[in-house]
Amino acid sequence: MNPGAHLISPTFPEFETARKVLSEVTATDWTPTHPDGPYKSDGWRVVKIVSGGKRTEFVDRHPEIAQVLDYFKDPITMAVFYSMLPGAEIHPHRDLSGTLELGKVRYHVPIETNPDVYFWVDKKRVPMQVGQMWALNTSYLHAVANRSTADRVHLVVEVETGQWSWAMLPAKGVRYYAHYASFMTIVACRAITKLLTDKNAIQTYSGMSKTFMNRLLGRRAA
Repeated sequence: MNPGAHLISPTFPEFETARKVLSEVTATDWTPTHPDGPYKSDGWRVVKIVSGGKRTEFVDRHPEIAQVLDYFKDPITMAVFYSMLPGAEIHPHRDLSGTLELGKVRYHVPIETNPDVYFWVDKKRVPMQVGQMWALNTSYLHAVANRSTADRVHLVVEVETGQWSWAMLPAKGVRYYAHYASFMTIVACRAITKLLTDKNAIQTYSGMSKTFMNRLLGRRAA
């Protein structure tokens, strides 16, 4: 069992709808992007479906995708088709978004993939298959490499973790809280280093501190 990646369902209920909408995506819908953390190559692009908690104009042009979004019962903060071109790769890293410790989780639904795409979480390979639905806690070290000659595309949906998500995730135990403490220590060390070298970081980490306290006290963000 991988503590940072959990198979939620062997078949995502809205997979066929998501795949149909992806088939309608044009070259102009894709936006070049770089993943969080240190990246090793270019070759990353997204189609933005939900950005900053709001549905984009892509949903207006492809109303069927709303059916896919409505499957998720926790508030969606981000949703994209995430494309990884052949040869794209990212070093092992942790993210500050998509972390259970800060109240969010990322769902991955592979739509186009193959055995030569390597996805590691907590130094273990995660064998994501087409049509499955996975939950990823990005506070764990994770890395991806597309060593094939084909594009890899996932539907990635990030939500605020509520009752709906926790009902599908493993129950919190000693391992969860040990990792929680370890991750928050890493965040604190990074914050101190950043604050000592970048005055503009004060506002960023002030917001993170508020989020952390709300989580610790069991309150939802205002």
